[in-house]
Amino acid sequence: MDNKKMKIKDPDLAKVGVALERAAANARKLGFETNTPVYVYRDGKIVDIVADLQAKRSRTKTRTKSSQKNTIQRRSKA
Repeated sequence: MDNKKMKIKDPDLAKVGVALERAAANARKLGFETNTPVYVYRDGKIVDIVADLQAKRSRTKTRTKSSQKNTIQRRSKA
C-alpha cells in the first residue's frame, strides 16, 4: 500500500482524527474514574485497560506494604 498523505478538502473530515483521539481520551478518563471497563485492541487481543491498571496498582501496593513491613521488622530488631 502507498502511504501518501492526501489533502482533505472537507474541513469537517479533516478534524475527524483529532476528534476521535479526544473521544478516546475522554472514554479512558471516564473508565478510570468510574471503574468501568475500557476495552482496546492491543497485541492482537482485546484487553480491559482499567483492569490492567488496577492489577498493576495492587501489585505495587502489595510490594510497598511488604517492603514497609520488612523495614519495620528490621528497625525493631536493631
